[in-house]
Amino acid sequence: MLGRCLPTAKGNSSSLRFPKLVAAVSIVRNHNHRYNPHQTLPNLPAFTDFGGRESGDGLPSTMRVGIGHDTHRLAQGGPLRLGGIDIPHDKHAVGHSDADVLLHAITDALLGAAALGDIGELFPDTDPANRGRDSADMLRIAHQRTQDAGYAIVNIDCIVFAQKPKLTLHKDTIRRRIAGILTLDMNNIGLKAKTGENTGDLGREEIIMAQCIALLKTEN
Repeated sequence: MLGRCLPTAKGNSSSLRFPKLVAAVSIVRNHNHRYNPHQTLPNLPAFTDFGGRESGDGLPSTMRVGIGHDTHRLAQGGPLRLGGIDIPHDKHAVGHSDADVLLHAITDALLGAAALGDIGELFPDTDPANRGRDSADMLRIAHQRTQDAGYAIVNIDCIVFAQKPKLTLHKDTIRRRIAGILTLDMNNIGLKAKTGENTGDLGREEIIMAQCIALLKTEN
């Protein structure tokens, strides 16, 4: 039954994608379908990663993933600084810098993907130079550090958690602004918005949060 269900090694693209599976099928067939659990698989060539280098564990060594998260309290008085733009609102985020929760999450995602620490280490709130600092400036510096380490951004995907304001009309403007900061194609920037469904600190408009995942690759 195993020999009938699994792909053959001859003339089948599965032999390229699943070399160990194909080798196992060959062993089973060559032993009249009697599988020996102690049978040693033959030596197989390593996969080749996207950069053309061999990776013995079969994984593309050129790809790195990072996740970023940030939360800020909200206080009365607008506008709301988010994604590098000012959005009309009756509340603003409170922080040592300009408190742009989205750009902070992106900054941490990039630094994390390249194992370069986090935003608090790079721009500590104990440094007076960071008081009121433009988060776009911090993101540019973090991006430059990842480039200096040999990485380029493939894409980023972000979520903003806020009860208000509604961000639908602002999404493309934010994505365009982030694309400009990172010199990245706008199509490589994903942005979603979620509310707190009127529950908890988020639903009561006491806080705003953002998360971001960044995928980096080794620059050629």
